[in-house]
Amino acid sequence: MMSHFKPLLLFIWTLVFLLTEAKTYAQVTDIGPVLDWNKTDNGLEGKTTEAQFRVQVYNKNTIRIRVSLKDTMSDFSYLLINQTIENTTTFQVFENDHSIFVQTDIINLEIEKTPAFRAVFRNKKGKIINEDVAGRGFGTSFMGQRTTIYKKLHDDERFVGLGEVLGNLDKRGNGFTLNNTDTYKYGDPRLSMYVSIPFYIGIHSQEIYGLFYHNTFKTFFNFGLSTPDFTSITADGGDVDYFFIYDESIQNILFHYTSLTGRMPLPPKWSLGYHQSRCSYFPDYNVKLLADNFRAKKFPIDCIVLDADYLQDYEPFRINKKRFPNLPGLTSYLKNLDIEVTASVNPGIKIDSTYFAHHDGLKEDVFVKYADGSLYEAEIAPSFNHFVDFTSPKARNWWIENMKFLPENGIHGYWNDMNEPAVGGSYLPDNLVFDFDGNKAGAMEAKNVYGMQMARSSFESAIKFGGNRRPFILTRSGFAGVQRYAAVWTGDNTAKDEYLLGGALLNTQLGLSGLSFVGDDIGGYIGNTPKPLFIRWMQVGAFSPYARNHKEAFGNANEPWSYGEEAEAISKTFIEFRYRLMPYLYSKFYEASTTGIPIVRSLSINNPFDNKVYDQLFQYQFLFGDAIMVVPVTGSEITKNYYLPEGQWFDLYSDELLQGNQEFSQAVPLHTIPLFVKASSILPMNRPVQSTKESPGDTLFIHLYNGTELNTFEYYEDDGSTMDYQNGNYYKRNIHFDPLQNKMTFDSVSGSYVSRFTSVQCIFHGFDEPLKQPLFNGKTLSIDSKSELLLDGLKYLEDIYDPSYFRSLREDETLPQCYVLTFKNISDVITITWK
Repeated sequence: MMSHFKPLLLFIWTLVFLLTEAKTYAQVTDIGPVLDWNKTDNGLEGKTTEAQFRVQVYNKNTIRIRVSLKDTMSDFSYLLINQTIENTTTFQVFENDHSIFVQTDIINLEIEKTPAFRAVFRNKKGKIINEDVAGRGFGTSFMGQRTTIYKKLHDDERFVGLGEVLGNLDKRGNGFTLNNTDTYKYGDPRLSMYVSIPFYIGIHSQEIYGLFYHNTFKTFFNFGLSTPDFTSITADGGDVDYFFIYDESIQNILFHYTSLTGRMPLPPKWSLGYHQSRCSYFPDYNVKLLADNFRAKKFPIDCIVLDADYLQDYEPFRINKKRFPNLPGLTSYLKNLDIEVTASVNPGIKIDSTYFAHHDGLKEDVFVKYADGSLYEAEIAPSFNHFVDFTSPKARNWWIENMKFLPENGIHGYWNDMNEPAVGGSYLPDNLVFDFDGNKAGAMEAKNVYGMQMARSSFESAIKFGGNRRPFILTRSGFAGVQRYAAVWTGDNTAKDEYLLGGALLNTQLGLSGLSFVGDDIGGYIGNTPKPLFIRWMQVGAFSPYARNHKEAFGNANEPWSYGEEAEAISKTFIEFRYRLMPYLYSKFYEASTTGIPIVRSLSINNPFDNKVYDQLFQYQFLFGDAIMVVPVTGSEITKNYYLPEGQWFDLYSDELLQGNQEFSQAVPLHTIPLFVKASSILPMNRPVQSTKESPGDTLFIHLYNGTELNTFEYYEDDGSTMDYQNGNYYKRNIHFDPLQNKMTFDSVSGSYVSRFTSVQCIFHGFDEPLKQPLFNGKTLSIDSKSELLLDGLKYLEDIYDPSYFRSLREDETLPQCYVLTFKNISDVITITWK
């Protein structure tokens, strides 16, 4: 009998299986077709069968798309500087039977209504720039609380940016998880890092766009990893919420992105100098000895960094009086040497019956709690702590008030460390509750912005108690928008060749992600550093926006003289060159603060469609500002292959003119790394100084490199320390080079600040013969010629070794012949012409 029922049982089993599978598949659903919509003042909003959506035109280059399963969408954001939309932007909205269209002067967005909501971005010529994948379960999809958008992958598409992730410059073929994590001794690109920036730039078929995913949950970015036809972004929660940015260059994309998330304020000039750090300098007499050595050796320095050992039991706001019995006296001593101090704090408040901050924090109710109201406790070695809820305005104010202990002790650099937070594995239980400025959020939503809000609190404290002094905040953890509050360093790297190269790449990636004030630990934080590697790292580090030498507690000594006289001399040469470049560097910091263009620049910024700049041999090269090409060299390399992009380039040492768009190879003796200056560049410099606070003399040196392209340099100067520049107390003028007219023009000065330089000396590089009939505002100028070495890697070595040996080296070199014009620095227009 049973045999007669087998077909029926098989049918029933198959039906149950299919229904079960259908239910499983239904858990991954797209949002369905558009049911209705209406136009709004800045776009449109509507509903699908499963969700609501909103399209907002921020400006002609930027459109925001939001999709939510919730009844309402929150406009609260830690990431955006404001929610203001340019009401002057003109756009059109219309529909046909199949689609809704939103058009600006730059972007044509099509929203397909059926069979499901799907976004397609085109340019004005109808070319597709970016589009959702069509099909069931693609496009915009949900799986429980998880959200995913799927985008078609173009055949030649590349991806750059995404902040502090490891791997290659081009992210195609890889996947990355953004989940702020204390990744000690990092190296595996599959692991999350300290800083998460959910913004990338897509490049394909002569087109460039940016995509900023406005979501703070742990997010996975898939750039075609095992999915050759599409990319995807999957967040563990929240809405689908992203900004699509389209323009003609990466520079413009960065301008639009930082218009949304903010730009760094001008930092104090001392923070641009050289910083010496380790874990840790104590007691106080060792710090004095360190400072005295720098000054006695005439090695430039602006800051000494105190790691957490200056605190009692690593407790914020509590000085270790045995190690530092008179901290204000120490900082006063250093101030007389023109040296500032940066000091570390972490977000943990130790559970300690003798600790005032612990008692006060409990009283003021500022700590993170579980959902049941009990306090969260965890270890940041070696202490068990409660943790300040920096997403609470009350807790931020509590931190702001307590952080005044730093300026009260003469410390003006605020180092926020361990703020992922660095509890075990950086894991936070899901059932924690954060205030989120009254919006209440779990750890999954709050964790990635925790370090950023700590940096914000420290920044606001420095503003409140700084007495018109500019803040300098350094943070290890951050998220999109952290550039408004802090500089970022790339965490606990290792003293190996690959970390020197990787650090250079991380710096440029952060620059591609809106963070300009960045750097890595020079010399490598973990492990003992071989002498050649230290020298190479100091050479490259001299061209980092944030230049800090830092070493772990039990590593070898990492001061420049610790590796012998040769290492000290070479390091001094390059750090001194950084200080000579300070007028150039400071102007580039000003540019970054107003435009979002970074100080260190991936070659992809100027050459996005040049395949060579993405080559693994050449991806570590970078531009320092817009003029100087830096080729990092590792400790084990004796020859170096490098690539010069299209255009003309001058060897910085010899002024030899090289044609770009080709590869080169050269020997790299230990005293030098390849450096090049782009033709037509304008490089302002000053005399060598020991500190940014030391007077650089009365002459501003303007190095002009011959070329065929028009060029403009925006020169900027102010007092370097106060907030007065915000009220017009600055000195700014554009300097133009017109090679066709044989002319340099200095525009009239804007701002009320009086330049510290009373005269200008122009040094002309790459001009084959003396300038004829040079005129200054129509009046004849005298011209001189001289041999000019911009960076002399042999300079200090002659004092150590046999000078005759170095003289013989020089005899084999052709020193560059330059022509010099000197004139008074006046505020009116200055025109220099020649024949």
